[in-house]
Amino acid sequence: MIRALRALTNRRFHQYLLFLLIPGISLKRWLAIGVFGLALITLGVIFALKISTGPAFISFLESVSLRNQSPYLRGGVFIGIGLAGALIAGLGLSRSLGNARQRNRHRSILDSLYVERILGSGPRITVIGGGSGLPNLLRGLKLYTSNICAVVTVADDGGSSGRLRTELGILPPGDIRNCLVALADSEDVMQQLMDYRFESEGQLDGHSFGNILIAALVGIGGDFYRGVEVAGELLAIRGRVIPSTSSSVTLVGSTVSGETLIGETRVGNSADRLRSLTLVPADPVAHPEAIRAIEDADLIVIGPGSLFTSIVPNLLISGIVDALSNSAALKVYVCNVAEEPAQTEGYTVFDHLKVVRHYGGEDVVDAVVANSNIPKTRTPAGLEFIRANDPWEDHTLLVEADVIDETDETSSARHDPVKLSNAIAEAYRKYRGPRRRMPRVRLNLDLSRPVRKPRRS
Repeated sequence: MIRALRALTNRRFHQYLLFLLIPGISLKRWLAIGVFGLALITLGVIFALKISTGPAFISFLESVSLRNQSPYLRGGVFIGIGLAGALIAGLGLSRSLGNARQRNRHRSILDSLYVERILGSGPRITVIGGGSGLPNLLRGLKLYTSNICAVVTVADDGGSSGRLRTELGILPPGDIRNCLVALADSEDVMQQLMDYRFESEGQLDGHSFGNILIAALVGIGGDFYRGVEVAGELLAIRGRVIPSTSSSVTLVGSTVSGETLIGETRVGNSADRLRSLTLVPADPVAHPEAIRAIEDADLIVIGPGSLFTSIVPNLLISGIVDALSNSAALKVYVCNVAEEPAQTEGYTVFDHLKVVRHYGGEDVVDAVVANSNIPKTRTPAGLEFIRANDPWEDHTLLVEADVIDETDETSSARHDPVKLSNAIAEAYRKYRGPRRRMPRVRLNLDLSRPVRKPRRS
């Protein structure tokens, strides 16, 4: 109770007024019982001390109270009932605040209630992708809901992830780790620890601590997904991170010149146009939790991320595609802000959509979110920003919005997590149909960590 009062007095109350009025935060009922109890105690004191009141008020009190009993008995009954009500209210309020506070110790009480009650009842959002684009989006979406499932590709074979995959025979943890950190609600030091990269002359050089931690948890639990779950518990993430498949898959690309590229690293670094992509082994089994997350979702977001190495690998899994086709959720594809060298140079938004449809089917996307803020200059890498086709002649809805990150020159070709999540939230509110709503009142909680371009996983 003392902490709650301090939170109300230390912060500007009007910032929380609308939030406190929202149903479902398990706070107003206890406050109402407490006020009722205090009112009964006041009446009891009036009766016991025979305090004089106005005639109209006396008449009303006599009609609802024990007027034929002694003043002390009447006062004692009312004071006793009032004390019982106040005690019940205090216990209920303490329990409600304590449960929220226990899971969000590093936040204020009201912020903890917001995360626990409002975000915890938000829409179920499933995001599909990988690379650096997916965690960038997750940092913004977690301001709207805690019911997030990130379905992540596991075709990575480069950097620390690739080395651990080869040496330990586990799925690559790099993209998984980035999503865990993006969804984390833990202290900054824990997030920094997950991203810490060793620098040495030995075999640890270049390895990420988070990757090694996930590998250790996999070894302890004997299952990759279980290891990811435990890592999520350590980071107190808002949601879940799920590999798209439990199979060890390799991405294989074929270029327009006939060259075969084996491995995600070679596909991503190709200087030639890609003609087709496949996974080896072909048609791996989708992770059952990934399918369940798609089936249960109110909103499905595909991307953002590298079109051919982060998006398409998930769509090469037939179980994922079937679940997407059968889903009643609003399905949104987030187009990249800028071209990728060689692979998508000259591509428009519709060209990206055609690739997604080619691998995922005609029903895989209901709406496309595209950037409308096109800078006059080229990207830092010397590439063009992607433009939407004008006019847009397709049955898929086009949602254009300013989603570009303009914080500095090095990140101008990337999505801003807050802008992007706002655009998706507005599209969901407008086109969601009879699905769970986004919260109307959103506190401007700080993002858990600054957005920066991650190093190779």
